[in-house]
Amino acid sequence: MRTLVVGLMLLSLPAQLAAQRLFERKRPEIIPTDGKMRRGGLYFGLGATYTLARFGDQERELFRNADTTYTATFDPNGRFGPYVEVGWFHATRDPVVLDYWDFGLAYKGLNGRQDHIGVLRYGPNETDSSVVLPGSGTFRDQYLSAHVNANKFVQTTDRQFVQLSLGVNADLDVGSARSYVGDPVVLADQELPPSFIGQAHVKVGYGFRTRGRLLIIPTLETPVVSVVPTDKGFGQLQWFNSRYRPLILCVRFLFLRYPKGFACPPAIKPNALEGKKKVYKQDGYHP
Repeated sequence: MRTLVVGLMLLSLPAQLAAQRLFERKRPEIIPTDGKMRRGGLYFGLGATYTLARFGDQERELFRNADTTYTATFDPNGRFGPYVEVGWFHATRDPVVLDYWDFGLAYKGLNGRQDHIGVLRYGPNETDSSVVLPGSGTFRDQYLSAHVNANKFVQTTDRQFVQLSLGVNADLDVGSARSYVGDPVVLADQELPPSFIGQAHVKVGYGFRTRGRLLIIPTLETPVVSVVPTDKGFGQLQWFNSRYRPLILCVRFLFLRYPKGFACPPAIKPNALEGKKKVYKQDGYHP
């Protein structure tokens, strides 16, 4: 009996060792921190913006005086716009909390449209007479944006990962085309973003590393709070009489870099003990 038990234990030993290695296995780092890659590099991204509006029309009363009222129903519609970014990333030494920072510039266009139907009612019962006053307008804003992001990888496979990012952006209006045709009551109620916008945003993406030095990361970004202008609701911005949520869908290409080669170090002058033998200073790796 004792021999049988010992035999079973010996047979199960390879399986136990394999299971131990499986649980102790560590996935390779997306951005290596062991010196195989440098800690900084360039990235650029291409994508599109979209101004997400509410899904239903909104009716608002804009004016009331005695037996006269004016109500308007607003129908905002988002549009797509261009987005291009370029910048520099810097990987952290210990990617427990963060994997890398990025600092960059971007060009983005925010476009949209709003239609409305205004109804002016007047008379003793406010229904005796009415006038319908329709209107519409569009906006095409262009911004130069500076951004900073803190990024964390959550690996799903050896080369694939979820990216979670928190950052800030500062946007400067470099060209806007806005037009609206409507009655004075609607125009007096309108508001537009200022020439400078400051926001905090979140970003989520799913990326992968190729077998070379390239990381490809599709991401979706949206603001969560506005500092300038005053927040309209978790980062929304107002054009005309409606609020829109800017969305940025971007594919980022991040380039890792190999370490610099070791250059031939300068020779130290030989001394009397060494004769004419050349001694070289020890070089080191600097990421």
